[in-house]
Amino acid sequence: MLHEATAGTFLGISGHIWFILLTIVGIGGVVFSLSRRFQLLTLGRAADRFDRLGERFKHLMVFAIGQKKMFKDPFAGVYHVMIFYGFLVVSLRTVSMVIEGILPGWSLPFLDTGIGHFYLFSKDIFEVLVLVGLLLAAYRRAIQKPFRIILSKQAWLVLGLIGILMVTDLGSEAVRIAAGMSASFMPVSSLLSKFFAGVSTAGLQGWYTAFWWIHLTTLYAFANELPYGKHFHVYTAFFNVFFANLDAPGKLPTMDLENIDEDTRFGIASVTDLTWKQMLDLYTCTECGRCREFCPTTLSDKPLQPVLFTKMVRNELYKEQNELLGSPGNGKPSEVELVPGIVDPDIVWACTTCRWCEEACPLDISYVDKIVEMRQNLVLDKAEFPDEAQIAFRGMEVNGNPWQLAPETRADWAEGLDVPLAAESGGDFEYLFWVGCAGSYDDAGKKVSQAMVKILKAAGVRFAILGPEEMCTGDSARRLGNEYLFQVLAQQNVETMQGYGVGKIVTNCPHCFNTLAHEYPDFGGSFEVVHGTQLVADLVRSGRVKLTRAIEADLAYHDPCYLGRTNGELEAPRFLLNAIPGLKFREARLSHEKSMCCGAGGGRMWLEEKLGERINQLRYGQLKETGTSEMCVACPFCHVMLSNAQQELGDEEARTHDVIELVAEAVEA
Repeated sequence: MLHEATAGTFLGISGHIWFILLTIVGIGGVVFSLSRRFQLLTLGRAADRFDRLGERFKHLMVFAIGQKKMFKDPFAGVYHVMIFYGFLVVSLRTVSMVIEGILPGWSLPFLDTGIGHFYLFSKDIFEVLVLVGLLLAAYRRAIQKPFRIILSKQAWLVLGLIGILMVTDLGSEAVRIAAGMSASFMPVSSLLSKFFAGVSTAGLQGWYTAFWWIHLTTLYAFANELPYGKHFHVYTAFFNVFFANLDAPGKLPTMDLENIDEDTRFGIASVTDLTWKQMLDLYTCTECGRCREFCPTTLSDKPLQPVLFTKMVRNELYKEQNELLGSPGNGKPSEVELVPGIVDPDIVWACTTCRWCEEACPLDISYVDKIVEMRQNLVLDKAEFPDEAQIAFRGMEVNGNPWQLAPETRADWAEGLDVPLAAESGGDFEYLFWVGCAGSYDDAGKKVSQAMVKILKAAGVRFAILGPEEMCTGDSARRLGNEYLFQVLAQQNVETMQGYGVGKIVTNCPHCFNTLAHEYPDFGGSFEVVHGTQLVADLVRSGRVKLTRAIEADLAYHDPCYLGRTNGELEAPRFLLNAIPGLKFREARLSHEKSMCCGAGGGRMWLEEKLGERINQLRYGQLKETGTSEMCVACPFCHVMLSNAQQELGDEEARTHDVIELVAEAVEA
């Protein structure tokens, strides 16, 4: 009978006992470590992640099993997949080796079948692929040394342990083949078996047992090392992906402000204010550094680097573990304030909420929610925030806009254009044109609003505006941590729109678009929201808008974060630019999902940039690398930031255009 001789038959009674003791210690250590980590999770705030199970399983298959995001870095993706899938295939054989030591004479029951032979053949190939993957990973760390990767001794240790597991299993199979105990076709092991030709039966037994002991001792060491470093993701990754946030990427959680008392603590002040899922994020970070590769704060030398932010909070959670857990069942909240005790306030206020970090992370770790909730604690609990934020808050509170301009003048941009007001329309309109604060008060934004009106009228679209009744959506207030102000604005706007029976909304501001579409439903405002470029692209495709006037221009297009990366609209602006006769546009090196933020998101539009290089200037420089200083955007915030960069850098003749303006110019009057 093939495979009837196993290590368990060679160990002897004493060896058998020693292995059982090793297994008890090895597995016991893992169980203890994981139980402590799990107990920490129970101290976190609640998070409802057990809904939409069908979507979650599908998400797991695509992003965890299918490794979809890994290939956004092709080189790293290839070797990670080699290691990942190879490790999964080898795991079955490893489990069988453990059972061999506990039950002498036991072997996998299907190994003598065709399926078993195919498995052994596959395992043989995958083990070589794992070793190749390890070599590529070592090359990446030792030779290439890309900026984003955090080099550590622990990474080398883990690569070494995985290598030992593969080599020892190949060695054990080679010995079995040399001893005539396996008839399966395993090309690599068969080749290695030649090294054991002529070795006596006792010698082969000794070799097999040695490989077996080294393999399983390494396995237990590896399993116990994982919970204490960045490779903890081997245990947690599947769970973190399964419990990922399935809401729209740009939607922030809504704080319950109806049920608060004097003991309520807003946002995140300590590690135990994190939700259990946010703690699981910390466990799962592999320190791969993808999150900081194109992070605007990292590239502009700000103190915020997402991976380092995660490490700071994780290290504090682990540091407090024993004190937090105390005796079983007596866990207590942390008394250590994260900001400023562990995390510098400059780190918290630097974030533009552009979500590059979340787009890049292959394990669905979130960053924006943690940073915004830390801001909430600083704003709502401590009243500690940048002075400029207070100016923006006051403007939104008093005038309904962060520009602090009179609400009565909100529709002055439309003077002479015969733009209908919702209050005067009797509800006879298809789209509410949500102009937004920038479109109402900023000089460049006003021109874009006027251009949109021209296009809508040319297409015969029935629309209306709220005029003085429109207030800021509260996007900046929420992302700067003033959740209370955001909710007041949201509720007022929703009430106003419901009063006019609004069903569809079009807006030129991606920030307004994101907030209206994804965050207002929490306040009863469920509307069909489209960005201006989306509606206009549909009008052009249907022939309701004809672009006949040539525009001789050569532009670099900049993807707004909140339109492209966050809301997935990458093609509508490009379709329109391609549809304009005579116009040429160029793609920046960082474009589409990889587009770098202009620096205005997350409320940063209203804050001074005091540290590092100015993000808008850095982004403008990237766009100029295309060979033109003429820019094109689809967001009023981006328009302001890039125009300012042109002026700050002395490019007096350079201009920033909006896609909607260009389309309106191409429409015959």
